Amino acid sequence: MQAGIRHTRLAAALAVLTLAAAGCSPTAGNLPGTPGGPPDPSAAATAAAEAGNLLGDAAIARQEAACAAQQPNSPWYKTLLPFEHYDIGRTSLSPCARFPGSLTGKNVVEAHRVTGSLYYTPFDIATRGERDLYVYGGGNGDANPPALQTFIAKVEPGTMKEIWRTHLSDARKNNELHVSGAVDVMADGSLVAISDHTLYKLDGTTGKILLKKDMPTGESPPNDSAFNGIDAFPDGTIVVRSLNRPVGCTLNGYSAAGFKCPGAPNSAKPSIIGTVDPKTFKVLSWTQLKGNVLGRVTTSRYQGRDYAYVTTPTQLFRYVWDGRTIKQDPAWGPITYATSGQTQAGAPVIMGDWVVMSTNGTAAKVPLSVVAVHQGNAGRVTRMDPNPALEPGQYSYYYAKVSADPVNNRIYVMDFGLGTASAIDFRNGRMSLAWKVKQRTNSYITLIGPPDKRVFVTANARSKETDPTKFNPGPIGVNYMDQIQWRDARTGKLLAASDFYAPATSAGTVPPGYGGLIYNILYDGHAVVLEVRPADKARKARR
Repeated sequence: MQAGIRHTRLAAALAVLTLAAAGCSPTAGNLPGTPGGPPDPSAAATAAAEAGNLLGDAAIARQEAACAAQQPNSPWYKTLLPFEHYDIGRTSLSPCARFPGSLTGKNVVEAHRVTGSLYYTPFDIATRGERDLYVYGGGNGDANPPALQTFIAKVEPGTMKEIWRTHLSDARKNNELHVSGAVDVMADGSLVAISDHTLYKLDGTTGKILLKKDMPTGESPPNDSAFNGIDAFPDGTIVVRSLNRPVGCTLNGYSAAGFKCPGAPNSAKPSIIGTVDPKTFKVLSWTQLKGNVLGRVTTSRYQGRDYAYVTTPTQLFRYVWDGRTIKQDPAWGPITYATSGQTQAGAPVIMGDWVVMSTNGTAAKVPLSVVAVHQGNAGRVTRMDPNPALEPGQYSYYYAKVSADPVNNRIYVMDFGLGTASAIDFRNGRMSLAWKVKQRTNSYITLIGPPDKRVFVTANARSKETDPTKFNPGPIGVNYMDQIQWRDARTGKLLAASDFYAPATSAGTVPPGYGGLIYNILYDGHAVVLEVRPADKARKARR
């Protein structure tokens, strides 16, 4: 732990929500800043925040830091959450993040509503040291009003008080295709982020832009290409992959590239995949892909070789990097993962020998499938439909991706259309349903804790709107609310749930922070810092 760090409590800013571990649901409202609730936290709480007091448990923070220092997670910084989905395989498993509540008894959720700066349409949060917390936001052209200027902000842990903010690309000038990338922390402590078609390196202490480089876009005009995140190989080589909007379409956001522009996504020019030197940002190699790819690129080192996996609207491709060029692997695939009526898969996830994904990244009238393909033998494919049948008028889809726990042979997936969360056991090449519960979100699933105490964390939506395809995160026109739920990852048992707030960013992360915290980063730019405690150890809120 760094000298001088304090984890004193902002008791005046806390609202305590009691939840029986056996599945009780809290009532919306009555928290500072929630619809129908009292005003945002008091002047005393704000003064405490400005004084630099931090939320979280100091002992837990020390345990988390010690654990993170021992984790093999190249090429990322040894910290709690260095990359948008923790590791290059995008498992979304943060093994050193701790659940401070009880796995067997009653819990309460203590909530601190952040005041001051807004972080509009945030996508992810990354950590470096215990006092280094970074927010990537402003990258969502689908928002109302659109968020067209990307930023990275360094904020104080717990209070989320802004320390500095660096603006990246600005699509207000030319209506460039604008989607969320992410902020990631390399092993040397520098920040890497991509916005539109430009890659940036920042000083993590000052926010100064150290390097920037426009990425190649191939056949697509640069204005119609964006890069939604990066990945990397263990040696630090950065991997980038574009997604494209059909030429001539002026709509913006993921929806423009995915389905709103005429003929999208197939009517757009093919994406590119490329490799970049992490020190100089020199583009080392790039090639045109076989189609327009919406899901994020995922890397893997398997049997001594470096691979990158991408999904076109119907197929999974593998590309091999030999240190000089990146090219399609002629000995593997492509694999047709989509069956009739299914839509684009999200990002692939590496689970040991397997590449795992979920179909139906946009609404479909057929069930979503979880599909696994063997890295060593592309002929080995297995799949399962967590919800095998739809009723007339129903849709099945999940904008994000699966999360994976390779140690426990477990895959987790949501279905926003049907409102379910499912856990799938995956052993010896066979899938079976472990549990399924009612829960609805398009946010990513975060897994935290050691193997024998895994906890499943993500959002849960509630609305009077009965058609999930009409849920609107707004902020103008918003028609639903989100809470954060913690579940026993082994059984699906509900351990704790927050109150309901404005929506979390759709297809955004639900990131853990040091000290047992969860950051509920809201689409409208606000944030709520959440901490679970056993009921017998809860603090009483002072107003």
